[in-house]
Amino acid sequence: MASAMLRGLAGLSPRPRLTVAEPMAEKRAALAALGAEAVADNGVAVVAGGLIVLAIKPQMAAQVVPALAAAWAPDKVLVSILAGTPTAKLQAMLPAGARVVRAMPNTPLAIGQGMVGLCRGAHATEADLDLAEALFAPCGKVLRLADESRMDAITAVSGSGPAYVFRTAEALVEAAQTLGFTPAEAQLLVGQTLAGSVAYLMQQGVGQAGTLRQQVTSPGGTTAAALAVLEQTGFGEAWTRALAAAEARGRELGRS
Repeated sequence: MASAMLRGLAGLSPRPRLTVAEPMAEKRAALAALGAEAVADNGVAVVAGGLIVLAIKPQMAAQVVPALAAAWAPDKVLVSILAGTPTAKLQAMLPAGARVVRAMPNTPLAIGQGMVGLCRGAHATEADLDLAEALFAPCGKVLRLADESRMDAITAVSGSGPAYVFRTAEALVEAAQTLGFTPAEAQLLVGQTLAGSVAYLMQQGVGQAGTLRQQVTSPGGTTAAALAVLEQTGFGEAWTRALAAAEARGRELGRS
């Protein structure tokens, strides 16, 4: 996700000053190639920045965050993209009164088409949220939440959402090949169909998805036959259960 954010921010003019900390030399070089000053020490990066983005695995928080405290200052704001990690948990590892904003972006940030959920911790201000939104807005759309408990649901819907789309594309390509298409032909058919359909849906409005589906589905036709099979497998219910599972896992991560 850090790489996706750097790619999105690298295209801004003027380009913001970006410092990234990465202990592994190979990864550090790759991040530097994206236009950031790459250092090995987290403390150096914290001292250099005013807006600190924490982009690590949630399980690493207890190891990494306390080490940031020594370099912390009251004028800094921590923006955490750790799934399932409450702001209170991070605040407890930092000096008293530390301002924390919780964010959940997704990987399309890399091409300026991301979706980000934002909320603030107990000590963060609306101005801090404005600052965090200014970080993400050039790379996508932002939804602010007043209730932090809803952040796990944001993770389930949009944070993990690209994987659902990619898995759908993967399955369609595989299914197309069972009809006799070559891999290249299947990728062309599925890729352009998905791209065109999403563009059309966004033009008409996501709220019109049901109407657009009906327009394509003639009674007794081929589309109706395909959709009937999907509905028989519990297609809609599967999505409800899938999102609920993702949200529940986010809450588990927060308790660990």
